[in-house]
Amino acid sequence: MKNIILLAAAVLAVSGCASVDISREGGHTVAVVENSGWYLFNAIPIASGDPGNPNGRTCRLFSSTVNLESNIAMLDRAICETGAVSCIDTVSYTTDEKVFAILLRRLSYHTTAELVMEQETAEQKEEETQPCSSPLM
Repeated sequence: MKNIILLAAAVLAVSGCASVDISREGGHTVAVVENSGWYLFNAIPIASGDPGNPNGRTCRLFSSTVNLESNIAMLDRAICETGAVSCIDTVSYTTDEKVFAILLRRLSYHTTAELVMEQETAEQKEEETQPCSSPLM
């Protein structure tokens, strides 16, 4: 009985997580979105990240929010909050970890995208309208 309580406490301590990280480096703005959750017997959701409050210390108990739609919704919010106009080079993948064979499973969805900022779009349009000044032309 003591082991079951310790196991339950450990699962809840590292329960589902939803996070959005924005990094700006070398003129690029990149959003990294992750949503993970724990499942019992590969099917029964125990805890998953709260896509409505990414980076918060909240999770959703006994419901599954670990899916591509939740990641895209968090990415859309990140686009709006950063002032970006769109995103490019979007990549999504999953990781699946099993603990104690089929007893516990941790499923995570990861989405990464480069955000296109409004100023970048204006600079690109300006470059397109200027005539080529190459000496080869």
